[in-house]
Amino acid sequence: MQNMKQNSFSFSWNYHIYVHFQSTPYIPYHTIPYSSSTAVYRLAQEKVTSLITLGTPHTSPTTALVDQTRGLLREIATSPSCSSQTLADAGIRITCVGSSSLSAKLLTTDLEQLIAATSYLPLVGRLDNVKGDGIVPVDLAFMDSPARRVEIERCSETGGAVRHAHVLPTPWNLLDGEAASWKLPEDIVWYGSPGVLGQWSEYVC
Repeated sequence: MQNMKQNSFSFSWNYHIYVHFQSTPYIPYHTIPYSSSTAVYRLAQEKVTSLITLGTPHTSPTTALVDQTRGLLREIATSPSCSSQTLADAGIRITCVGSSSLSAKLLTTDLEQLIAATSYLPLVGRLDNVKGDGIVPVDLAFMDSPARRVEIERCSETGGAVRHAHVLPTPWNLLDGEAASWKLPEDIVWYGSPGVLGQWSEYVC
């Protein structure tokens, strides 16, 4: 669970690919990055009924300055076989959760707005009227219909901003994926915090 929290940016869109390949039969084996034996396929069909992404980019617009996935994210977004409709046809309900709590500025003394700017600008190529969770702009956090869209503005208990995560990666994560991340202060609100969790957890089942 801790690893999932620390790597939520990449975990969700990688799981998007995994669920697609494990729930769609008759795909040539050499094109599949994971094993898709008959047993695994049956298990996916029986067990996987819902995919929920939290603060996950689902597209890389042409205005983006950098595609951090080196083209993979754009390929997924434009491939009909990876669309929300295809997954829905396979019996998988999709819910995309994104926060619009934090705006971005480059010329500011607010550290959060500065960090947001360094994240949003490469991903969308602009900063005007861009909001998100401090890492992922909300405009990128949703798949097309029939995926359910859950946009979170504030924590219902504290009224605070909802951030991407309650931890920050460290330089050591580049060398060791299991290395502990820096924990942010306890009052930091993220997608798994009380007052936020209840805004999307009903869609788990």
